[in-house]
Amino acid sequence: MRSLTPEELQSFVYDGYVVLRDIVPRSSVEAARRTFYQSLGTSLAEYQRIVGSFAKHMNSERDGDELSEKAVAANSLTLLGRHPDICDLVDEETDVRTLIEQALGGPVHGFQFAQMATRFPTEPSDSVTESGYRDKDIPFFGWHGHLDGLWNGSTPPHQDLTKSMSKKAWEQWNQQKGRNGVQRTYPGTGANITNFTALLGIPLSDQSREGVGNLGLLKGAHHPITRFFRHQREHGGPLGPDGPGWERLHREAPNGSGLRHYPDQVREQFKHGAQYTSDGRLWPKPSLIELSLGDAVLTLHAVPHSASRCEGSEPRVMAYFRLTSRERPDHARFNYISGLCDCWHEWKGIRNVVNEILDPSS
Repeated sequence: MRSLTPEELQSFVYDGYVVLRDIVPRSSVEAARRTFYQSLGTSLAEYQRIVGSFAKHMNSERDGDELSEKAVAANSLTLLGRHPDICDLVDEETDVRTLIEQALGGPVHGFQFAQMATRFPTEPSDSVTESGYRDKDIPFFGWHGHLDGLWNGSTPPHQDLTKSMSKKAWEQWNQQKGRNGVQRTYPGTGANITNFTALLGIPLSDQSREGVGNLGLLKGAHHPITRFFRHQREHGGPLGPDGPGWERLHREAPNGSGLRHYPDQVREQFKHGAQYTSDGRLWPKPSLIELSLGDAVLTLHAVPHSASRCEGSEPRVMAYFRLTSRERPDHARFNYISGLCDCWHEWKGIRNVVNEILDPSS
């Protein structure tokens, strides 16, 4: 059974993520790749249609009959994420699964479904992102990291940089439920953000160089992110946007309604290597993760992340599994304050080692 090596543990603790080399059997990767491209080839038009309707199709049924494996592969990326060939990447006997369960000290939710995240080759564009800036103006291949579990607007980002949204457009954009299915607020939970324990990414395309849609991670940001959530808790909350020190809207963005997907207080701590847009906005330099087939990357929820622009010659494909310890209390399954304020709280299998690394004198 594969365990985290001392070097991998050091990387995980200090960086907030760890790249696990050659941990996924190539036969499983090739089967998953074949299934993905079969699905894509079945109906490109259908693929394009469902990319923006994840939530609508997630629980779709057809006359009460179970979907065949062929239908699962052909109807949507959402259903494809449950296909046996995708789930076999993290089968119960795989090294990557046993390693994670060992580190968490018990069973884990989330291995039963993958998000199939695809980036097609593109040039820098005028498209305005959720940050409120045009893609082509954002450095580091358009990387603008976020924390998962944040509301992203009920309609697409406002694209006109010459004037603000109309009152009607603002009201539509500002509804409680975001396009990603996440609520703007969660009254009674103490948080305006949902959280899981860790994100596992398995590449189904070669990403061994930069510029091919690599996952970008803000190395080491889990330390200040965790401290920030503690600060919010100490000041009465809620944790997340609209809580103490975290203004959700960046009205100074070019489109007048950018979203802060992690706190500016944290952003400002990553000036080294950063670049600036013409308005003086700081853009931290991410670590663009280079992965080969058979590799995997495991990152804490507390590390800001996002895909970068794919300027290669083929699509970038990732299978993402969002993992949560089964020991998390049921009432806090999606909004777990203890996990936000201590990113190592649920890692019972390695907690003692983590403490020793962080404080060798203890």
